[in-house]
Amino acid sequence: MEYRLSKTPMEGELGDYAGPVNFIKVDGTKLESFWDKLVQEHHYLGYKNVIGSRLKYLITLEDRIIGAISFCSAAYKLGLRDKFVGWDEETRLSLLPHLVNNNLFLILPWIKVRHLASHVLALSLKKLKIDWEKWYGVEPYMVETFIEPERYLGTCYAAANWIRLGESKGLGRQGNSFVFDGHIKDLYVIVMSHRFANTFHPHIGRLCYENREELQAIINTPPIQYPKLLKDFGVNQISPESLAQSLFLHLEIFIPFLGRKELITHFVAMIKGLLSDLPHKSLEPISKAFEEPDEFRNFANFMTRSVWDDRGMQEEYQKQLSQFISHPMGMITGDGCDFKKQGSMSAGVAIQPCGPLGKMQSCQASLMVGYASELGYGLADFELYIPEIWFTEEFAEKHDACRIPEELVYKTKNQMMSNMLYKLVESGLFNGKYVGVDFNFGQDPQFLDSLPSGLVYFADVPGTLSAFPSSSKQKVSKSSSQELSPAPVQPVSVEEIVDSNKTTWSEVHLGNGPKGPVMAKDKCIKVVELRDQQPGKEVWLYVMQSKDGSRQYALCNESKTAKLQTIRIPALMRWSMKQCFQECRDYIGLDQYELRTWHGWKRHMLLTSISHFFVNKLRRQYSSTVGSQESVASAKCSKPKGDDCAKSSLITAENQDGDQPDAGFQDAGLLEAGLPVTGLPDAN
Repeated sequence: MEYRLSKTPMEGELGDYAGPVNFIKVDGTKLESFWDKLVQEHHYLGYKNVIGSRLKYLITLEDRIIGAISFCSAAYKLGLRDKFVGWDEETRLSLLPHLVNNNLFLILPWIKVRHLASHVLALSLKKLKIDWEKWYGVEPYMVETFIEPERYLGTCYAAANWIRLGESKGLGRQGNSFVFDGHIKDLYVIVMSHRFANTFHPHIGRLCYENREELQAIINTPPIQYPKLLKDFGVNQISPESLAQSLFLHLEIFIPFLGRKELITHFVAMIKGLLSDLPHKSLEPISKAFEEPDEFRNFANFMTRSVWDDRGMQEEYQKQLSQFISHPMGMITGDGCDFKKQGSMSAGVAIQPCGPLGKMQSCQASLMVGYASELGYGLADFELYIPEIWFTEEFAEKHDACRIPEELVYKTKNQMMSNMLYKLVESGLFNGKYVGVDFNFGQDPQFLDSLPSGLVYFADVPGTLSAFPSSSKQKVSKSSSQELSPAPVQPVSVEEIVDSNKTTWSEVHLGNGPKGPVMAKDKCIKVVELRDQQPGKEVWLYVMQSKDGSRQYALCNESKTAKLQTIRIPALMRWSMKQCFQECRDYIGLDQYELRTWHGWKRHMLLTSISHFFVNKLRRQYSSTVGSQESVASAKCSKPKGDDCAKSSLITAENQDGDQPDAGFQDAGLLEAGLPVTGLPDAN
């Protein structure tokens, strides 16, 4: 096929063009001089001859030449890269031939096709993997590139899953020494070899933030004060100096995912704003309170458009959270979380079921995966639900305006939740015995069947859910692929089953609120699921009744011989996750964002989670209730005389005096012996 160079503009979407993107290797051919001239004329650096291993390609789309790209040997020594990989000097020297540098990338200035650049980068790596091994006899393990931040944001590299490691020192090699060349650039890398990744486990968390004094200054300008937040969370034994130091130790681990000082400043301002006593925690009031004047536009761009590794930051957050609260008896939870929204230009907004009552109104719907144990609780993952209509031609303009990823495809809420739960389980970060879900998922038998095996489910259900009262005196039937189960005459609502059941209510102590102990009643009843209008499996129906008479119902597939106090353990962890959502809404600003883009929403949820995690660290170490009041998760039950009652104590609390921030923040790992543990909040 013949290709032509034409300056006729190419615009629109990548999908508007039928032909595939191709790469023409020009090294040693008549086209090499044409490649050199094209780069000399249209790349801001011009053409520079490269000595050593190299590959040059012309990039084509349909019958048009649209750009050029080249690769060469990697830099001899890079501090950021070598820390990221984590190898020693001897290993670096032996494996350096397997590292490649993307030294030039050009899309011609009249080619303005959306998402083309990131698509080309992804395809070029497949071509590189084949040709580099063919011509030089070594497999490329990782590719690096340098970008001048004054000229480019690196958006196409970030979209192609490259990782920004930070700024170079601007040193170039001359002979056996390195001298400053006047150009500080952003370093991006991408790992191509799974074997290389599994051997060295490259991780941006190895890139420690060296200017600790600068970070401390940013945190203390202006000084942090959270009197209402600390009081409401029972944290009143911490000095302002210790509070600032604790925040520094908490945020330091996340700084390498940001890079430039401006982004670090915006990150700290956002966290301080979410933790503050501001009545509204959207971008504008936070910017006015914690940013320099006239910085609002840059602050907003930080949340929506700026290039920083939010994906890597979330992975590090999950790692830190798991070390802090993971426990063999813990629970992974899945909940829907909806946000009322006026207008129609925010990502995923639509007239759809909103809130626990399912009322139809304009909102954004999301899926949240959390974790709870006797050590605490927190949000672990979050995804914005994009309704199916947003993937139609009618919503194409809104889809692009909200920067929804092109590769995102429609999935139902159940499909999304199932994927999220499996992803968290397979990560191996969060141990546990239980998985809990809200009633939107709990009333779907097929969804319950699809949950990760080996975990006991505790699934909220509405009181209107139909089931069969279990009775050992009735005959049994067996449907295909189901266990033997009682066969009642007709199903009734679980609310009716509870009302007609004569099992005695037990009292459960949920915790100590401002007005004293918070009590409820609960009981467990065996029921038989309704499956396709037929009896299914026998499971436990758990019901908790509050002081005002309201009830919460759940199905649990705990063993048939389980006692009430055993099933109460997951019930209280589900209750604690509801407190987690309430805390994030009431104190951290979970629902107070004013961000229209998909990335903006994701970043707000991430920073909200990091902020809540900080409060939990403070509460564990400084809560005045530690040792003096029972934790919410300490379950007490009482029955009439003649019945035995066992305690299901999820938390052991010991009092600790003193003002020692380092104990809870330098190492967010498993608790050392003697550290106070408080996992759940006082109920209101």
